[in-house]
Amino acid sequence: MKLKHVYLTAPEPEALARFYEALGLTIRFADRGKWIQFVGDKAAFCLASPAESVSEQSRNAVVVFEVEDMDAALERARAEGAELVGEVREMGAHGRVAHLKDPQRNTIQFFQAVVKKGV
Repeated sequence: MKLKHVYLTAPEPEALARFYEALGLTIRFADRGKWIQFVGDKAAFCLASPAESVSEQSRNAVVVFEVEDMDAALERARAEGAELVGEVREMGAHGRVAHLKDPQRNTIQFFQAVVKKGV
């Protein structure tokens, strides 16, 4: 078994797609406001309209995006309408994580790994 894709349910997928595009994702496929799929390495991240989805919005999975620069990613996300929930959590040698609500109130996280020097 392998992971194919993960999607968020969004009442306005096209509007939410603009948010994720502004954060740096690229759309691979779009089906007129029902389904939007972004380019992914091993698995895809997608947005689905309520009519296409089998899940309630913001009810279960949390999508975690790895970022190179947490502060820059948070600044860009806030400028596009995201809300930081709480503080950025420092996890020592593991990295940093931030909990956000995207513009349509889906729960997401940003993760920044610690860069190991000399590796």
